[in-house]
Amino acid sequence: MAKLITLVGFGLLAGSVAAAVKQAGLQTAIRVVSSKRTLQKARELSLADEFFEYEDVQNWLPNSDLILLCSPIKHILAIIEVLKNNAGLLDRETVVSDFGSTKEQICSMGFALPEPYVFVGGHPMAGSEKHGFGHSDPSLFENAYWLYCLPKNLTEVPEILNELLVFLGSRPIRILPDEHDFAMAWLSHAPQLLSTSIAAGISQNTAKNHLHLAGRGFRDMTRIAGSSWGVWKDILETNKKNITEALGTYTEKVLEIKRELAAEQLDELKDSFLRGNQTRANLEAGKNYAYPLYEIVVHIPDEPGSILKSLSPLAEKNINIRDIELMKVREGIGGTLLLAFRAEDDADNAIEILENNGIYARKRT
Repeated sequence: MAKLITLVGFGLLAGSVAAAVKQAGLQTAIRVVSSKRTLQKARELSLADEFFEYEDVQNWLPNSDLILLCSPIKHILAIIEVLKNNAGLLDRETVVSDFGSTKEQICSMGFALPEPYVFVGGHPMAGSEKHGFGHSDPSLFENAYWLYCLPKNLTEVPEILNELLVFLGSRPIRILPDEHDFAMAWLSHAPQLLSTSIAAGISQNTAKNHLHLAGRGFRDMTRIAGSSWGVWKDILETNKKNITEALGTYTEKVLEIKRELAAEQLDELKDSFLRGNQTRANLEAGKNYAYPLYEIVVHIPDEPGSILKSLSPLAEKNINIRDIELMKVREGIGGTLLLAFRAEDDADNAIEILENNGIYARKRT
C-alpha cells in the first residue's frame, strides 16, 4: 500500500477511504486537503494524519504516493490545473486519480498532466443516502464497481492505485472516457432529470391537497429528486450532449405511450410494458425475482457469531429476510452482510432495529 495518500476534498467517499485505512491499522498516512471548517471536523474524528487547506499547495503536493481528487467536478478540473502549474514541486512519480461522475473533460485534462504525474480517471460507484465524512463507512466500497480510464501509454492500473482498489474490496472495470459518459447519461444522469421532472411537474393542486396519498410507485420514482443541485450542476454541464440525447429518446417514448393511450392502442401499450418488464428483470440478473427487493448493507466485525448477532434482532421482531449475501470479509477487519427485503418498510425497520442494537446498517444505493 501507499505510504502517503492525499485526499483533495473530504466528503463521504474520501472519508470512507480514510476510515477503511484507519480501521485496518495500515502503515499508510492520510493527508486531507480541504476547507478550514472541514479540516477542523476531520481532526475531531481522527480520520487523517495531516491537514492542509487548498491554497497550501506547496506543502500538500510533495511526497504523496497517491493523490485522489474527491471534490465536485468543476473543482476537480481546477485542482488538475493547480497540479499542472506546480509539477516542479515533485521529485518522483506521483499517481493521481479522481472520483468525478463524468470523465471526458476530467481525463482530457488529467492525461495531459506533465511528468512525473501519472493520471488515471476514476469513478467509484458507491454512496449512501447520508452525506458528509461524518457518515464515513469503511465498507462503503465493498463489491462496488470502480470504473477507471487509462491514458494511451498505460495498459493497466498503476500498482499503487490497484492495491488500494483491492484493499477497499471494489470491483474495478476499465472503460473509455466517452463510453463512460454515454453510459452514465442513459443509466444515471437522464434518469435523475426524469425523476426531477416528475417531482417538479406535479400539479400544484395535487401537491397541495393529495400528496399524502402517494404510493410506493411515486415515492420510488421521485427518490432521487431529492439530490443536491450543487452536485448535479457540474454533471449536467460536463455531459450535456449525451444527457440531451438520452432525454430526447426517453421523451419520444413517453409521447409514443401518450399517443397509444389516447388512441386506445392497448396492444402497443402492452408491448412497452413487456419490454420494460424485461429491462427491469435484467437488473436482477441471477436473482430471478419477479418483484424488486429493498437491500441494506450491514457492517459485521470479523469475530464468531457476528452474523447471528445481526440476524437475531430481526427474527425477534418478525422481519422477513428474502435474500442474504455475505460480501467480502477481510480478516481482522470484518466485512458486510447484504440483506434484502420484500417491502421498503421492512428494510427501514431493519436498519432501525440493528442500529438500536449497536449494529451499523445503511440502505444499499
